[in-house]
Amino acid sequence: MSKKSLQRKLVISFLLLSSVSPAASQLHAAAPVAIAKEEASEVNLSTAKALFDGRSACFVDARSEYAFYTSHIKGACSLSDSRFDDQFPDFRQKIAMETLLVVYCVGPDCPKAQHVAKKLKKNGYRNVKVFPGGLVEWSHAGFPMEG
Repeated sequence: MSKKSLQRKLVISFLLLSSVSPAASQLHAAAPVAIAKEEASEVNLSTAKALFDGRSACFVDARSEYAFYTSHIKGACSLSDSRFDDQFPDFRQKIAMETLLVVYCVGPDCPKAQHVAKKLKKNGYRNVKVFPGGLVEWSHAGFPMEG
């Protein structure tokens, strides 16, 4: 079952339950917010970790090459915002277009992940998510790093 199909079924369930239960009405009110967040192509820490553990995604570090080589999420690729045009041809050769990409930078206040995600989409990648918590949230959780 696709993610969109599952989301639709959940929304329909919330709509049906909201006519029965006041508690479900509160859930129904939250459903559009959850769907809007998903459409914003962002993943939270737990989703990022599940994708990492399942080896279901390629993590893409949008920080500078120097910052990447200093430390990064284990197994991530470097595709820096500032050198995207130089690095992209090599990235394209290594990473298939249908691959799920999770782009990150330092943390929520860093716009580089969003910039790189937009550039990846512009260049044909369609399965692109942003992990706004970035390296700060990942490292504070004690998750695997290297560099």
